[in-house]
Amino acid sequence: MPSTLLRRGLLAALVCLAAAAHARADEFVSRLNATYADIAQAKRSDLVLLPLIAKMDPAPRGVGTPDAAALLVAASPGWAEAASWAQAPNQVALIAAVTAVTKETDWRQAFAFGLPYGVEGVPSDLVRARLYTELGDPPTLAAAQHLYLPALDRLAALVNVEAGRLTETGKVSDAIDLLIGWSFFARQIMDRQFHDEASWGLAAIAAAQERIRDVAYIDFRAGRALDSARLAPQIKRLDEQDGYLNLGRMRFPVGDRLGTEQIIARVYSPQGGVDDRTFAPTLSRLGSSEYPLRLFSEAARWRSVGPMQAGQFDAAARAKGVYDDFASRWTVDWYDARMALPTEFSRLDRAQFAPIDASTPDMVDLLGLRQLALVEIIGTRYALAHLGHFYTARSFAPVVTAIRPRWIQQLPPDPYNPDRFRGAMPPLQFMVPMRDQDRRPNENPTPLEMEVVTQQGQNFAVRLRDDTFLLYSFGSDNGRNFARRIQNTASIVQGADYLIFPPIKSLYRQHLIDVGELR
Repeated sequence: MPSTLLRRGLLAALVCLAAAAHARADEFVSRLNATYADIAQAKRSDLVLLPLIAKMDPAPRGVGTPDAAALLVAASPGWAEAASWAQAPNQVALIAAVTAVTKETDWRQAFAFGLPYGVEGVPSDLVRARLYTELGDPPTLAAAQHLYLPALDRLAALVNVEAGRLTETGKVSDAIDLLIGWSFFARQIMDRQFHDEASWGLAAIAAAQERIRDVAYIDFRAGRALDSARLAPQIKRLDEQDGYLNLGRMRFPVGDRLGTEQIIARVYSPQGGVDDRTFAPTLSRLGSSEYPLRLFSEAARWRSVGPMQAGQFDAAARAKGVYDDFASRWTVDWYDARMALPTEFSRLDRAQFAPIDASTPDMVDLLGLRQLALVEIIGTRYALAHLGHFYTARSFAPVVTAIRPRWIQQLPPDPYNPDRFRGAMPPLQFMVPMRDQDRRPNENPTPLEMEVVTQQGQNFAVRLRDDTFLLYSFGSDNGRNFARRIQNTASIVQGADYLIFPPIKSLYRQHLIDVGELR
């Protein structure tokens, strides 16, 4: 018992010291929340969706994650339970709400996710349901725990189950509309102010785009119930230049930057040196926000590095350089020479600038995620357009440009093709296997053999025949590899292309079925 009381006393003392340090540091939270002040209450998607998420019924086993829910097939033993779950009243209301907050295509009039950071201004029922961003006491931006994001993953799983259910019942176009709406909602999260939120939004957009192509491919291989008359407006709704999904509107998130500035304000004394009373308690919270038992070991570690820290002026200047570098890369082209230079964050002296190191995520990954989301959106438009051509002309397009202008007015360039940086508009790569493959005179056509590397780390081989078309991007190595090897990633991998159609998700599902890992 005495040891327990001692630990509680020490914890209380650490928190009190940090809270008493610099009251002005809390102004950073107010500044950040002010970015949402102009969102009308009636246009806040968080106030619509989060209370309904709190009422969700627990997901059945097997569909607890978006990936698992997307891979589920109608023949699986758990399918009936999952479909029933999606059709229960709480989930039906939630799907209807997703549609309601994503109908508007004009971003100036659309809903926005305006949840404040911290508990102030957040409805108490959402706090009790842990559907908010926890900042601790005193509120510390760099220690933010976005507790609502796992709940959005549960909602994403529901959307995937419902999309599968609609596809299975022949309502493929409704499934595509739902997934487009989900992409719009993910776009709202992409506009949030922290790295973790923006990365979630970008990844969710990419996943939703692949799922659109997945349900379209499932239908293409089986029922062909897709309504081709609805494709043109769906393709237009996905316009990456003039539509709601335009990624160019996204501003670089500033929450992490304000969090670092707040930490610097809190751990330095007015004289410019490290404040011994607040340095270790404050930084220890950053490393233990999700694991409170680590607080004491973290505090001891930070006390040992306090004497070697740079002064406040140098720390503030260094933080500015780090975040200015991140933000400047956000505004230049993917092929700009600056993108190949080491980041200021990678060059940071982590021992001398510990407050910056502890409070700053490596935000350069947002650049790759944005590029990946862009190729997914563009690829989905191409794929739906080529399906439209097939359903109306009863044959595959002879060339990639045949979808213009009926389905797409102007073909977007492949984001991973470096010719785009030189002023060209190179389209995605298109072919019909066997039909379009190079071969010697009198040589019989053979299926295209393709190696696929999945995000799960599993490799498998695919043989594609002339009963489908193939769409792919140059991929992260910015070179054409004729789709012999496929790896859909924002990381640079050599000798691999980025597959659009057939979707990797569809091919991977079939692979799991073939090897008996998915029934």
